Amino acid sequence: VDKNQQQMRAYREMSDEDLFEKQWVRVTLGPEEMPGYKAPRVVCEECGEGINFKREVIRNGKTLCKSCAGECYYEPA
Repeated sequence: VDKNQQQMRAYREMSDEDLFEKQWVRVTLGPEEMPGYKAPRVVCEECGEGINFKREVIRNGKTLCKSCAGECYYEPA
């Protein structure tokens, strides 16, 4: 039996009390994290795309979307 199978078996057989520790916690969320939050919308000065939730980049005094600022989260294949 390999290590992964042993681990999966243990997870199935162990009680929740043995697997997890419970405690009350406090999580601070800003209003922008709440459903329905209406954030200011700005426009990219380069391509005209609308930008929500303060995701704009200010570069050389211009408001840009991340793509126009060269900060894409993807790369062409």
